[in-house]
Amino acid sequence: MPKEQSIAAYLAEADSEPTDILYAHSRILYIIHELSRLIATNFDQAMTRHRLTHGQWWAIMHIYENPGASQSDLAHIMQMTRASAGKLLERLETKGWVERRADPTDNRVRRIYLADGVVPVFKHMGTEGAALFQSLLGTMRPGDEVKLLEALQQMRSNAQRMLGTEKSK
Repeated sequence: MPKEQSIAAYLAEADSEPTDILYAHSRILYIIHELSRLIATNFDQAMTRHRLTHGQWWAIMHIYENPGASQSDLAHIMQMTRASAGKLLERLETKGWVERRADPTDNRVRRIYLADGVVPVFKHMGTEGAALFQSLLGTMRPGDEVKLLEALQQMRSNAQRMLGTEKSK
C-alpha cells in the first residue's frame, strides 16, 4: 500500500499547480461561497442602520424574485422551516411590507407578494446595495461585469436544473 501523503504536502502540491482544472473548480466554488457570505455580512451591517434584520431583507429579496410563491415554497427557498417562515412573513405582513393573497385554485394556500409599504425599505436596500456593489465591482471593467453576470446566471441555472427547480424564463 502506498504511503499516505501529508495534508501539508498535498496542499503544497495543489497550490503549485493552479492550472489543474479540479483545483480551479474547487477554488471557484469556494470563492463564490465565501463572497456570498462577505456580501451578506456587509449588507447586514448596512441594513442595521435602517433597522432591518438579515431575515427581513433576505425574505423581501426572495419574495421579489418569486412573487406569488406560497409560504411553503418560500420556506424551502430560504432553507427555513414552514413555521419559521410563517412567523417571519407574519412580522413582514404586520409592518405592511408583504401581503398574503388566496390562491385562486386552492383556498388552503396563500400566495405571498410585496406590498406598497415596502417601497421605502426597497429604496434603502437599493441605495445600500448600489454602494456595496460599487465598492466590490468598482475596479472591474464593464465588459468583465457582463461576462461575470452571464457566467453566474449560467451556473445558477445549472444548479437549479440539477435540483429540478429551474425557473421558466
